[in-house]
Amino acid sequence: MIHEYSRCWAEVDLDNLRHNLRTLRGLLAPGAKHCFVIKADGYGHGLLPVAQCAVNEGVEWLAVATVSEGIALRQAGISCPILVLAPILSLDCDVLVRYDLRNLVEELAAAQALAVAARRQGRSVRVHLKVDTGMARFGAQPEEAVDLACSIADIPCLVLEGIATHFSSCAVDLPYTHKQYEGFIRIVEELERRGLHVPLLHCANSAALIRMPKHVQHALVRSGLLAFGIRNVPCPDVDLRPVLTWRTRIMALREIPAGRRVGYGGTWTTEKRTRIATLGTGYADGYPRELSNKGCVLIHGQEAPIRGIVCMDQTMVDVTRIPEARVGDVVGLVEGPITAERLAEWVGTTPHEIPCRLTGRVPRIYLNE
Repeated sequence: MIHEYSRCWAEVDLDNLRHNLRTLRGLLAPGAKHCFVIKADGYGHGLLPVAQCAVNEGVEWLAVATVSEGIALRQAGISCPILVLAPILSLDCDVLVRYDLRNLVEELAAAQALAVAARRQGRSVRVHLKVDTGMARFGAQPEEAVDLACSIADIPCLVLEGIATHFSSCAVDLPYTHKQYEGFIRIVEELERRGLHVPLLHCANSAALIRMPKHVQHALVRSGLLAFGIRNVPCPDVDLRPVLTWRTRIMALREIPAGRRVGYGGTWTTEKRTRIATLGTGYADGYPRELSNKGCVLIHGQEAPIRGIVCMDQTMVDVTRIPEARVGDVVGLVEGPITAERLAEWVGTTPHEIPCRLTGRVPRIYLNE
C-alpha cells in the first residue's frame, strides 16, 4: 500500500503504460513492429514489470542496453525477441547466445566471436549490423558497411537478421535526419544489388515516429520514452499519459526569521519570515541537485519553490504561501504540472534522464498490475 512508504516513493501506472503502447501502435506503418526500448531499468520505471506489461499488451520486440538486462528478461520467462543495442565484449558472447539474445555489431571480429560461441553451443546466433550514419557513437562506417555486411552474412552459425542505424538529432534537426536516412538507404540498396537481402531494417526512434514519414519505419520502430508518457519531441495531438508519479513527504517544518541563510553554502537567504518545509528526498534518491534554488514541488495542488541546495537526503522548500502544509503531507516531485519534461528544462538535460535518475532506495509501486 502507498501509505507504507513514509519518505519517498514512485508510482508506476501500468494502465497508462498500456494506453500509451496502444496509442503508439496506432502510429505504426502497416507491417512495422514496435521494438520497445526498456533499457536502464525500463527508463527507471522497473525493467521486469514494464516488460511483462508490454509483452502482455502485444509488443513484439524488446530492446535493452546490456546482456545482463536481456538475461533478466529471459529468466523472468519473457520469450519474445530481445535486441541488445550496445556493443558487448567477447566475454559476453557465450551468455548472449545461451539466452537467445540478438546483438548490434559494428565489426567483423565481434560477429566472429559470437559465431564461435554459437558453434561451441551447437546453435546459431542472430545479429544486426549497426551503421554509423552520423552519430559517431557506435557502428560501421558507411564506406565499409556493404563489404562488412557481405562478410558477416558468410559466417557459419551466424544469421545477419537486420541492419540498423540511429538518428542522432531527429527531435531538433530534420534535414540532418533525412541526410542520415538517405545514407542508410544507399547502403541497403547496394546490398540488394549484390544479392544480399537483409530482412529487418530499422532506424526510427521515438522522435522519428512522430516527425518522419511512415516509410522510414521499415520493419521495426525502436521507441522507448514516449510509451512512458514523457515527450522529448512536441506531439500535442498524440494522446499520451504519464506513467510515473514521484512523491515524497514533508518530514519537518520550521519558521525561519528574515536574514537567515538556508542550506549548504548559504545560497539562499530569507528576506522575511519564511516557513520552510524539509522533504524526505535528495540527490541520493536521484532528485537532481541542479534543481537547487530553481525547481518546484507540488503541495496541496500548489507549487512550492526549492530553497537552498538539494541535499543528499533532504530538500528544503518554501511553503509560506501554503499555510495548510503539515508534517507528513504528500509532496509531488513529478506529478501533475511538475512533469519530467519540466524538471529536465530546469536542470538543462533531456527528459530521458529524469526517471533514469531514480535510485534503488526509491520503492516502485505498481498500480493496475
